[in-house]
Amino acid sequence: MASTEDSMKQDRAAKLLQSVEQDSQQMVDVSGNPRGLLTSVVAVSAVVFTMFQAYPPQAYWLALLYLPLILWYVLAQRGRAKPRALSNASNLLTGSYAGYFFLCILLINCLGFWEASHLEEILAKVVVTFISGMFLVTKMQAVYNKARVQDGNDNIR
Repeated sequence: MASTEDSMKQDRAAKLLQSVEQDSQQMVDVSGNPRGLLTSVVAVSAVVFTMFQAYPPQAYWLALLYLPLILWYVLAQRGRAKPRALSNASNLLTGSYAGYFFLCILLINCLGFWEASHLEEILAKVVVTFISGMFLVTKMQAVYNKARVQDGNDNIR
């Protein structure tokens, strides 16, 4: 009898912990940036970085594409609660987040060696920059969200 009660208590505790984990993940997702904002920033950055190298004098006007994105961010964050600061941020900066950030810097530097002068090359460079940048930035966001959930759950205990 006691073992059945213990197993029922353990099952209930496991379900409660799973519920807390799901609620924490949902709260992190809701308090983050809008879904398309990250994709838009990476897409605009891919175009701007490529065009700065291909057509330097004309490309400076492309930096104005960031203005609508900044406005979108400000309007989206205006009504949201400010995310809680991470208490264990040093753990995040020494882990895989820092590795993905380093790979982003390495990607930007390596793409500087790719001289694109024809339209096909420019389009290919934009696509490669967008895909690889989106992969790395998405990984960084996932690691950051995971760290926020873990930090929030650690503070509860």
